[in-house]
Amino acid sequence: MARDNDHLGDLSDKGRTVGLISYADEWTTALDAQLNVVATYTSPAYDISSITGAWVNIFIDSTGAPTNMRVLVQFSPDGVTWWDFEEGLWASLYWEDTDTASGIRKAFLLPCGGQDKMRFVVTGTGTTGAAYFDFKVSFRPFRGVYGMAHA
Repeated sequence: MARDNDHLGDLSDKGRTVGLISYADEWTTALDAQLNVVATYTSPAYDISSITGAWVNIFIDSTGAPTNMRVLVQFSPDGVTWWDFEEGLWASLYWEDTDTASGIRKAFLLPCGGQDKMRFVVTGTGTTGAAYFDFKVSFRPFRGVYGMAHA
């Protein structure tokens, strides 16, 4: 669904080209689970062939001192062979229990242009029935141009 902007008409009247960004109507919850004796979760595959990027929200809370957890994005041209995306900050989305004991909420911009399918893989180490991470990964894809900062 395209968002209205009162100034787009003003810009086009002056001969400027404006790239309108379109957003999906809703956030998609890719994963919402607990890393405990189950130490890895993989989301379903999502068709992203018509988008250029996505906002990704990650919530993590830990209990009982597990070691760490990682959120990894994977892309695929066919939904069979998956490739880890490890560019910029996406190479280092690891958190330790001491970082997440009070719960954290993080938002990240994910470039998706030119990819066909996407999924998320969340992995924990040092997790048990008493030492675990609760987490939620959601995303909202969009089309259009955008600037990006690299960490």
